[in-house]
Amino acid sequence: MRVAVIIDNNPHPSQDLLTEHGLSIYFEADGFKWLVDVGGSAQFYTNAVSMGINVEDVDFLVLSHGHFDHTGGLEQFIKVNKKAQIIISAQILGKTFYSYRLQAKRDISINHSVVNQHINRFIVADGNMRISTNVGLVCEIPIIYTTPKANNKLFIVDSDGEQPDGFKHEVALAVNTAEGIVVFSGCSHNGVLNILEACSIYFNQPQIIACIGGTHLIDSDAINKFETESEINEIGKTIVSSYPNMQLITGHCTGINVQSQLSKILGVNFKSFHSGTYLSF
Repeated sequence: MRVAVIIDNNPHPSQDLLTEHGLSIYFEADGFKWLVDVGGSAQFYTNAVSMGINVEDVDFLVLSHGHFDHTGGLEQFIKVNKKAQIIISAQILGKTFYSYRLQAKRDISINHSVVNQHINRFIVADGNMRISTNVGLVCEIPIIYTTPKANNKLFIVDSDGEQPDGFKHEVALAVNTAEGIVVFSGCSHNGVLNILEACSIYFNQPQIIACIGGTHLIDSDAINKFETESEINEIGKTIVSSYPNMQLITGHCTGINVQSQLSKILGVNFKSFHSGTYLSF
């Protein structure tokens, strides 16, 4: 199984690929071509062309949640790809999403007009769903462990007005391989440990060999105080204890200091990705 990170916040060390605050990941499984998220703009497509990845041939696009940095390239995707089914949580439709993390209130919602104009292209998921033989959409994520503190800056507006976002609209993708599960999680707003648990339960498979995506464990700054060093260490130790053979492969929305801490705990099982990263399992 080969995986390619098409776009991420972090630049490729040698290739001239675009970066942005966003994420898009490509892989192949069960004879299909898959895309998880489309970054924050059409730039994901520019990178895909440079990398020799034919977005036109993608069979399934899975949108991990309703934020713009994972869905901003949707209009470009629909423009160039005429066949893929696009999978989206039912909890995204009709909702507006806001962030207060940079002090001023910002609308970070998916472009609902693009969705509405092309709704015939979408599979709207309201629960866990097997997409193909070995690929499952995991929507039901029980909250056993604490969720990222940076979620406190994120809100949702629905028929009940504005309220803290509970991230019912976030999904993960689990791929069951002969060696174990590969998990794709755009931002892990529900907490990486909770998502791993949900994916393990979904396939009744305790062995997870990789988790690829953001963790939403953001470095604290002068204004925002998020997870302490001790709390990050506990997350790392729980991963090592529960999934000793798992690689945590992250970049987008995982702080640099957090990455450094996790790498000390996970050792060779920790990897950082960037635009243009290739992975094999």
